This record gives sequence, C-alpha cells and structure tokens, in this order.
Amino acid sequence: MDINEVLKATEIMTGPFPELDKKEHNNPFSHFSQWYVHALKNGTAEPNSMVLSTITQNNTPDSRVVLLKAMDDEALYFETGRFREKVIQLTHNSSVALNFYWREQGRQVRLKGTAELTTDISHIADNLDAAVRDLNAYKTVPLEVEFYQALNEGGYARLLYKLTDGKWECNWL
Repeated sequence: MDINEVLKATEIMTGPFPELDKKEHNNPFSHFSQWYVHALKNGTAEPNSMVLSTITQNNTPDSRVVLLKAMDDEALYFETGRFREKVIQLTHNSSVALNFYWREQGRQVRLKGTAELTTDISHIADNLDAAVRDLNAYKTVPLEVEFYQALNEGGYARLLYKLTDGKWECNWL
C-alpha cells in the first residue's frame, strides 16, 4: 500500500453543505451559536469538540482536543485537570487558538485569543464540572474569529470578526 496514493484518492469536502448565509452578526458569539445549533440539529457528531492549541515553555505549539463546556457574550469556556501540561503552558503563555471542524456541514470556526483561569463561574456553573470537581475552568476571550464555509459549487467563503478598540469588525476574506 502506498499511503500517498491513498491520500491522493481520498475524497475531500463532499457535500451537500448548507447554503452560505451572508448575514453578518453584531458579534461572533451570536454567529457561532447559530452555526453550533445547526451542526447539532443536522447530525454533526460531538460539535462541542474543539482543538485547543497552546504554546509550550520552549515556545513550540501543542494541540489537543477538549470540549466546549459553556459560552457567554464575551468568552468560551473549557475545563481541565489542575495538573495537566496545558495548565503549565497557559501559565507560561495565555495565547491560544481554538478550532471547531464540522465536516458534515463543511464548516470550520477558528478563534485566536487568550485563555485565563477563572474562578467566577457562577453564571455558567450548571455547565461546568469544575463547580463540583477539582478542575480548572478557563475563559477563552477571542480577539479574532473566522468562519469558514465550503460551498456546494466548489471553493469556500470566509468571514473574519476582529476585535478592535472593544468593537467587533466583520469582513469577508
């Protein structure tokens, strides 16, 4: 078996996909909520799974899959054991990237920002195991959020929200 031949023959981005919605939201959280509910209702397995990328103490990237546990109007929340490597990495450097990939929808959401340990989880405590177990809860505050949509006619569309001076700007790429 030649893995390169297998890779070359592997189908990618097979639809059908949802039609592109050109609506621009006031903020990426409302946009994300709409896409998340659509993914959940349309058969995407574990749409709350996201790749979390952090920076090691040697300044190299490190990624793993974690679960989105909660969201509010300014942040996304995940949790982890207190003695995990990612805790050390986030203490060293709070910069993170998150990536949601919903293959069945031809959609991807990429976020760049910072993750900070949070103890004020009262407004989302019902969503977090950290409220009852010995876990750290992290608040991820994005500075950029990109929405990627595969198109049925081929190609893709990308919409970028960028936080500038406390206000979200939205542009098609």
